[in-house]
Amino acid sequence: MPPVLYMATVAGLENHFTARYEKTVNNIYLSEMNAILNGTVSLSDAINESISGYIKDNRLIRLGIKLDVTVATKKGTILYPPVFQREQNSDLQQNAMETAGKNFKMLENGLNLEVEAVIEPLSPLSGGILLFYILVFGSFLYGYYRVALRKTRREEQEKAEELQRLHELENEYARRVDQLDAERRNLSEEYTHLEKSLETQKKDAERNEEDMFDEIEQLEHRLSENLSRQQKQQEEISRLKEEISEMEKLRENMDRHKEKEAERLGKRFKILYKNVEMYDKALRGIADLPEDMALKAEEIIHQLNDDPSKVQIKRKVFHKKGRNTVFEVVFSYNGRMYFSKNTANYVCIMAVGTKNTQNRDLVYLDRLAS
Repeated sequence: MPPVLYMATVAGLENHFTARYEKTVNNIYLSEMNAILNGTVSLSDAINESISGYIKDNRLIRLGIKLDVTVATKKGTILYPPVFQREQNSDLQQNAMETAGKNFKMLENGLNLEVEAVIEPLSPLSGGILLFYILVFGSFLYGYYRVALRKTRREEQEKAEELQRLHELENEYARRVDQLDAERRNLSEEYTHLEKSLETQKKDAERNEEDMFDEIEQLEHRLSENLSRQQKQQEEISRLKEEISEMEKLRENMDRHKEKEAERLGKRFKILYKNVEMYDKALRGIADLPEDMALKAEEIIHQLNDDPSKVQIKRKVFHKKGRNTVFEVVFSYNGRMYFSKNTANYVCIMAVGTKNTQNRDLVYLDRLAS
């Protein structure tokens, strides 16, 4: 690749410099136009001086670019390079007018300019281009060599590690083989022992076969008795479920009856006792009381409606901040009534029950106060 790229680069640079120098030489080779038209210098000398000076001062040309420049008239007379300069010097010793006329005539007929830039093979520029590509590809090859070397070393290390691992596996498998061999011997001994034990058990089983049949018969008899008892228990459970169902229906009927009785009492008390408000809990409690206790409770309600101060209060149940005090009244020994009143002596009867329902009633009152 370096020689191919070198040749392509040289060809490209030659084309580039040819176009560049052609444009530059075209601009400078008639730079002394005044002297040419005045006849103080011949056209060929002026062109030779301009082009030679430019070539002499150009650094790239000194590095190895060979610049071939040809300037000729339309008739083919070569003005540059000065091939016949010495032979024509004597003829050019003419006066300025004749020289100016000749110069003007050649300019009027037109000039042909040909420029070609060639990079010489053994020049510094050519060597630098080739050396550049050699260094680039050499660096690439060196990098590739380094990568391949690292890869080879890594593969060798991996092979060594793999060999080490296989060696360790070999040792491990050897230990496992020894262990398995020992286990095989142990299992063989255990198998022999089990065979002997099985033979002994078979003999014992043959001797105990009749005893086992008797035991099985006894177990079947006991199982039959258990099944009979289970059937009786199942029948008893079914009977109890029916009784519970009937009791639940009876309780539902009683609850509905109590609800209706509480509604009736609520309507009645609302008409009879204008200064008393009956809570639903209190109405249901009165409905649950026996008739004599219910009459005694209504007597206390009547007193609370007329004059609460005549009712004998047993205790204050509780008094929380921002809440009215709740009072407890005892009637018929076991009866309990809980009420509160405001500054206008308007009474709210919250709950009515017995000593047996006292704890539930107090919890209910505590929820109302919270």
